[in-house]
Amino acid sequence: MVTISEKGQIAIPVDIRRDLNIKTGDRFLVVKRRDDGGIILLRQNIMDNIIEKIQDDDNFLNKINKGGK
Repeated sequence: MVTISEKGQIAIPVDIRRDLNIKTGDRFLVVKRRDDGGIILLRQNIMDNIIEKIQDDDNFLNKINKGGK
């Protein structure tokens, strides 16, 4: 359980930081869930890998525009 501070900050519990190897200075992308049920935190390096795969796939935008088919 976490509490949002007046500045909108949260503290990630130590056991979760340890389990996920989260260190001071690590960067995350914050994404709102489509169902408005909360947020998702994605490590920057994971997001970088996703963007790399998109850039490497010449047909990616065509696939998206056709509904993923």
